[in-house]
Amino acid sequence: MRNENIVRDIEVCDGHASLKATYFVERGVLHAKIGDKTILLPVGEHAQDESVRQLLLGQLRTLSWRQRIAAYWRKQRV
Repeated sequence: MRNENIVRDIEVCDGHASLKATYFVERGVLHAKIGDKTILLPVGEHAQDESVRQLLLGQLRTLSWRQRIAAYWRKQRV
């Protein structure tokens, strides 16, 4: 496996928020630390940086969704 045990950083921004991850590959497993979460994934056919980028984009979508739901319910309580 190429690039094993090299620690890399990646940051993704959606215009409103940004997330940063640190990741490395060890024994065919991708270890990604996003905030206080560590996510382990088997290395697939995609590039490792693309896999981590997709994880970050998913996290940003989840955060955005949660903020929209919270704003909706705050508006409903008024």
